[in-house]
Amino acid sequence: MKPVLACLILSSAVLLSSLSGFAASGGWQSDRQGTRYWHVTPSPGQCNISQARNRALRAGIYRSEIIQQDENIIVLRGLDESGDRRTIGFGNIRGCPELEGYEESPNF
Repeated sequence: MKPVLACLILSSAVLLSSLSGFAASGGWQSDRQGTRYWHVTPSPGQCNISQARNRALRAGIYRSEIIQQDENIIVLRGLDESGDRRTIGFGNIRGCPELEGYEESPNF
């Protein structure tokens, strides 16, 4: 009985330590084949940076960087296909809707 109880306690400790390590990883996940990737699910009703960058890429803006972010908007600046700088703004709500008026902002 004692070996079974010791094995149960040991396996519980290993399980708890792996769960705390996963929570502390902050988004790094493994596919159990040696590959790790970053995945963070945004809070419900919000747009995260990776979603905004994907939307900018679909709009033709490459190598984007964040130039403004607050609770209402996310503004990215990048290069279009001709190499010109272009900015794009997204609402910080579910679906990352594109905002008008950020395309031609020369001050960013």
